[in-house]
Amino acid sequence: MATLGRETVSTTFVARPQPTTSRPRVLAFVDETGDRGVGPTSSRFFAMAGVSIAEEAYPQLQRAVIYLRQQLRVPANKALHWQEHVKRFSRRQFVTTTLTAVPGIVLNYVIFEKAAIPATAGLRSSQATFYNYTAGLLMERLLLTAEHWPGGARDLKVDLGHVRGFNHDETLNYFALKRSRAQGPANWGLLEGVPRFLGMMSNGGMQAADQFAGMLSAALKPDEFGGFEPQHLLHARPLIRRNWQGRSDGYGFKVMAQPNTMSSFPWWPSGGV
Repeated sequence: MATLGRETVSTTFVARPQPTTSRPRVLAFVDETGDRGVGPTSSRFFAMAGVSIAEEAYPQLQRAVIYLRQQLRVPANKALHWQEHVKRFSRRQFVTTTLTAVPGIVLNYVIFEKAAIPATAGLRSSQATFYNYTAGLLMERLLLTAEHWPGGARDLKVDLGHVRGFNHDETLNYFALKRSRAQGPANWGLLEGVPRFLGMMSNGGMQAADQFAGMLSAALKPDEFGGFEPQHLLHARPLIRRNWQGRSDGYGFKVMAQPNTMSSFPWWPSGGV
């Protein structure tokens, strides 16, 4: 388990604790893809993926991850990682079809193209500011997901991937500041307790978030020949949160990028993701 800002990673694959409150909850799991650097060797994008699911449906997600671990022969002492265990197309296709078959998952993505960040912006000069701002945008979307959950608003419990060497207390302070100011459309009163920063082995939801982040990465990062692999993200497309008109841009697929960046991808759908 983990304390605030400091991780103690479990060595076994364990289930989440049983609910302790009577009010229904949404469980959310967050992982990132890309790096926070802005140098010439840094990734073009930095993004976060948020996987939300009703607490009562979580065991199905847990079973799906356990099944994937078994079929992909992931060692018992390792977490299921996209970059390590899901390198080939066939394995990626298998992971995608297995996870998207779990009912009730809602996806939220927040994506930054670093070239679009102004040279004088704090996001460019401070990796902590960059991470916290991105995480804050995703948290708002997770809260909106919980508020508009089918059947009525729910409380929200959030687990985020632990980042080695990063002071997550600063992130928690940033969340607390946003909560105290009560600005924007998100209802921070739905957030239950304090978000946790956990290692991937802590639960199946964290490993699922790693996979959905990997699907996005495969669509955005070119291979050695300049090609892209969007099939997995597009297969998961129906799970992305949308507005009443069915559009995901600005909702479950929030992109801060230069004009025409996304539409320049050869796989980009005419109506957006």
